[in-house]
Amino acid sequence: MNLFRTTLAAAAAVLVFAAAGCSDSTDSGSGSGSGAQDATTEAPLPTGAPSAEPSGPESPRTADDTGGAITIPQLPVGGVPDNSGAEDQCVTASWLQADLLADNDFTVVKVEVDPPGAFSQGGQCGESPACASFTFSSGARACSVAVTARGTGDDATLTIKGQVVCAAGKDASCRDLPTRVSPGVIGLTQPESPSTETTATETTATPTG
Repeated sequence: MNLFRTTLAAAAAVLVFAAAGCSDSTDSGSGSGSGAQDATTEAPLPTGAPSAEPSGPESPRTADDTGGAITIPQLPVGGVPDNSGAEDQCVTASWLQADLLADNDFTVVKVEVDPPGAFSQGGQCGESPACASFTFSSGARACSVAVTARGTGDDATLTIKGQVVCAAGKDASCRDLPTRVSPGVIGLTQPESPSTETTATETTATPTG
């Protein structure tokens, strides 16, 4: 009887010890799992990162208070070429709308002859400076360009394309400049073709004896 009680007590002690060991192992595993989970937690993304720059061409710049540029297809110029009708002519382009020069300067971008093959262009001629890159202002209202007839027989027109840079604070008055400009055209005349005279050749028969 005493032996049975002793055996039963020993078995109970073994079960208690085993249960305690399992509990410690479970807690330890649980702690390891928690640590691993913490280690793999993703860090939050940094805030305030710069955004990607947009691709593609920039939008055309328009006139604004910082001084935008406006293109004028035909500046208000006029004139009659010196030696009109000759092979070599000198065109003096004079500004016709003085009121537009009160607050703005106009720079020549291109001198155009239409049709293109009728006359070739040169540089300065006469007393006025060359029109290429010339700036019309209140104190400079004329420029010159030499032209040479190409003998095509076609008369032509000369126009000047320009650009105005709006002054700061003049945005309202500058934007409507294209509608206020009266396009100017200068006529170019080809030289007259020399008249062709036909001479009749008389054949004289020589009498034979």
